[in-house]
Amino acid sequence: MGLWEAVAIGIVQGVTEFLPISSTAHVTLMGMLVGANPQAVPQQWTAFLATIQLGSLAAVLWYFRSDVLSMTKGAVTGGVDEDGRRLLVCVVAGSIPIGALGLALRPLVESSLTKDPLLIAGALVGVSGLMALAEWANRGQRTLAQIRWRDALLIGAAQVLALMPGSSRSGTTIAAAMLLGIARRDAAHFSFLLSIPAIAASGLLELNTLLLKLSALGSWHTFTASFGAAFLSSYAAISFLLRYLRTHTLWVFIVYRLALAGALALGYGLSHQ
Repeated sequence: MGLWEAVAIGIVQGVTEFLPISSTAHVTLMGMLVGANPQAVPQQWTAFLATIQLGSLAAVLWYFRSDVLSMTKGAVTGGVDEDGRRLLVCVVAGSIPIGALGLALRPLVESSLTKDPLLIAGALVGVSGLMALAEWANRGQRTLAQIRWRDALLIGAAQVLALMPGSSRSGTTIAAAMLLGIARRDAAHFSFLLSIPAIAASGLLELNTLLLKLSALGSWHTFTASFGAAFLSSYAAISFLLRYLRTHTLWVFIVYRLALAGALALGYGLSHQ
């Protein structure tokens, strides 16, 4: 994988990490297009994806630095920053499900099975149904300030679905939050904050694998290029989606997901004739 291919993968990673269309699916497909052959080196590819997601982590930390500072003060000062403490409790509670199951499911996530286009297509369709249900049922009355730890735990349970490529971390968590009556933009806001522990844990967990097997995919130059591209495109994607959801629904993403799933299924069928 060359430098420009690495930049392209980083851009795709950053844009799709926070838009509800599945970053893992798109980056894996991009890897196939540029000849990285993810199915041949599934463990290294999983490590590479998880580690360049740290660029997305840097972007979300910078974009929501005021929230992160508030949560830090809430942890240090206790009741002095009550809003920060409540938000921190919610993020921790929401991270419990994926923290508990992430390690247990790691062998499956790293396997070649999760790089299969047909399985990715199925996940795209399944979570599209969840997002459509959220749109049909959404009342959109609750705000970020009204989210409690029980809500966060349920939203975090939905985040576990994102371990399967094609699901989308933001898609599953935004949909779950909307089903709990949280407004779209606030649902996205909390989804992005909830991504911080998950991205950090998966990236740091896979970093050692990347260090040992980076040569299978490229060099430190290619990784650094992907990381930087992921940071810049992630920041742009966060800003765009929060503005977009002020006045728009998720339907454009649902339609896109279904179209992509159809294209994948068609391509799979044609290649196996």
